[in-house]
Amino acid sequence: MVAHTFMLKLPALAMVVSMGGALRAPLLPCRLPSPFVTASSCSPRFSSPPSRRYLKTDVRHNMKFAVRMGSSVTQEVERELDGQAKSKATDYFKPLVEGDILVSTNKQRAIVGVSYFLLASLAAKGVWMLPDLSVPSVVASLAAVFLGYEFADFGSGVYHWAMDNYGSKNTPIFGTQIEAFQGHHELPWTITYRQVCNNIYKICQATSPFCLAGIVLLDNPYLILWMATAICFINLSQELHKWSHMSSSQVSAWINFLQELNIIVSRKSHLAHHRPPFEGNYCIVSGHCNPFLDNTGFFRGLESIVFSITGNMPRCETNERLLQDRVESLGIKSKGTRSEK
Repeated sequence: MVAHTFMLKLPALAMVVSMGGALRAPLLPCRLPSPFVTASSCSPRFSSPPSRRYLKTDVRHNMKFAVRMGSSVTQEVERELDGQAKSKATDYFKPLVEGDILVSTNKQRAIVGVSYFLLASLAAKGVWMLPDLSVPSVVASLAAVFLGYEFADFGSGVYHWAMDNYGSKNTPIFGTQIEAFQGHHELPWTITYRQVCNNIYKICQATSPFCLAGIVLLDNPYLILWMATAICFINLSQELHKWSHMSSSQVSAWINFLQELNIIVSRKSHLAHHRPPFEGNYCIVSGHCNPFLDNTGFFRGLESIVFSITGNMPRCETNERLLQDRVESLGIKSKGTRSEK
C-alpha cells in the first residue's frame, strides 16, 4: 500500500519540485564562462568551459544592500537594475539566436505556473478516480506511471531528432526552436545558464491544451495518470537535458544520484549525442529509449520516409551546421574547427 501511494503521488511530487524551483528562482546567480575560452577547451563534446565565474543578478539583493547603505533607490534606478539583471548574462554570451535571453521573465513564469496548475488538476483527477485498493489497480497504476515516463523519453527523442535535422529559422512555428537547437550544438554549455522558466516555458505552453483536454474529456484514471506523468516529464525534459550538461559539483546531490542510477539521462549518455554528425542519442528524459532506437535504425527509417516524400536529406548526413559561420564570426571558434562537409 505504501508503494502504491508513493507511485500515485510521483507525478504530483515532480510537479511540486519543478514548480518550486521555477517560481522561486527568478534571479539566481548566473555562472558565466571566461570570455577567453578557446574552441578546443569548449568543444561540443562537453558542456561547461573549464573556468567559471559568477555574476550576481539578483536585483532585490542589490536594492536591499543599497537601502542599508543609506542610498535613495528611485524607480528609475530600480528599472535600470532590473534591465541589467535581464541583459547581463545575455549580453555576455552574445546569443546565437537573435533576441534570445537566459533569465526568466514574468510572462514565462506565468506560462509555467498556469501549465503546472492544469497539470496538477489533471493528476488530481486521475488519483481521485482510482478504484479501491487492489493488486490489479496497483499494477495498472504503476504501469501507467512507468509508461508515461518512458513515453516522455521517446517523445523527447523524436522531437529532438526533427529539430536537429530539418528546417531552418524560417520554418513556420518551429523556426526559432530549430535555430536554438543548432545553436546548442555550437555552444552546448549555454543551456546551463538558463533559468528554469526560461528553459521550459515553450514546452509548457505547448502541453497546456492537452492538460485541459484531459481534464475535460478523459474518465479513465489509468489513462489520466499516464498522460499526467508523460506531460510532466515532457515539460521537464529541457531541465533534465540541462543537468546532463552540468558537472557533478554544479547540481544537487539528488540529481547526481538519479543520474548515477540512470533514472534520468546521464552526462555520459548525452555526451554521445554531442559528437558530429549528431545522429543518435536524441532522447533526453531518461535516455532509456536511446539504445533501442539507435540500434534498430529507427531514426534512419524516419529519414528514409522523409526523403521519399520531400527529397530532403537530414543534417546528420549533409553535415550542415546552420550557425557555424556565426560562431566563427564572433571568434568563439576558429575556422580550423569547421567540420568537413
